[in-house]
Amino acid sequence: SGQTIPEWVSTQEGVTQHQFHYWRRKLKAEMNRSADSSQFDHHGWTTLEVSSMSTNPAIELKMDDLSLMIPEDVSEQHLYRVLKVLRNG
Repeated sequence: SGQTIPEWVSTQEGVTQHQFHYWRRKLKAEMNRSADSSQFDHHGWTTLEVSSMSTNPAIELKMDDLSLMIPEDVSEQHLYRVLKVLRNG
């Protein structure tokens, strides 16, 4: 947002600076535990390299305006990381 932590917190209903720091530490620790940190950029997004796309995905996941095509042979670990990022927005 470009705001300082005190500025941002002042615009959020019911969020204190203490809570902000708690959740930031918790999310950073969780990201470090769940995946190799070299695969994440500073926003928490994982890099996805697609060599080819199947025309008949095993699963199509739709969330609002997002559509995710999941091929049958996707690794469980990679799918977990992608879904975790989407869930935590």
